[in-house]
Amino acid sequence: MAQQNSGSDSRIAGGSTMHTTAAVSVKLPEFWKTDPLMWFAQAEAQFALAGIKNDQTKFFHIIAKVDQTVLRHISDIVANPPAQDKYDSVKTRLISRFELSAQEKFEKLLNSCDLGDMRPTHLLAKMQELATNLNVNEDLMKMLFMQRMPTSIRAVLAVCDVKVDQLAAMADKMVDSSGPQVAAAAAPAVPDLQDLEAQIAALTSEVRRLKAGPNRDLLVPS
Repeated sequence: MAQQNSGSDSRIAGGSTMHTTAAVSVKLPEFWKTDPLMWFAQAEAQFALAGIKNDQTKFFHIIAKVDQTVLRHISDIVANPPAQDKYDSVKTRLISRFELSAQEKFEKLLNSCDLGDMRPTHLLAKMQELATNLNVNEDLMKMLFMQRMPTSIRAVLAVCDVKVDQLAAMADKMVDSSGPQVAAAAAPAVPDLQDLEAQIAALTSEVRRLKAGPNRDLLVPS
């Protein structure tokens, strides 16, 4: 008597084994204009899960997902796609058009990161993302993060000699226990100007080096 295994993905038919594989659908999110690198990283993760390797198939998935405001940046590629590397051509173009430059990231890190209604750990994650490839050291990141904390929380964190990730986790707990009014009271503090100026000068030099160097590596490793 043939033994039936209901948990198997294979079927016996005429003495041969046929393997069945469930298809994994690709459901890309809307294009992230503020973070194209991570959008393509997620797209490529979905392609891998779905077993999609064909260049044209990946190209069509991207074209089908982006809206008109994004599509206009690759209209020439869409109208006349290259014979090879269609997907990489679209990926490189969109990243080059929407990814922030080193100078823009530097300016946002210094001037545009406020706590608002975010949790401290979420603010730190945003700051660390902006600091990628800018060689921002732990001390400067800690100083910039502390400036954006409410006065009552900053006073407690100032005596804690721990890494900035731990400071952010502690700040989360203090905000949770104190209520939203504490987070709303956040205001930039006056930093140690001498120390801050020295580290900003080093960062500025690094940004100039990045701008003067060869083209940035725009591709997310596949």
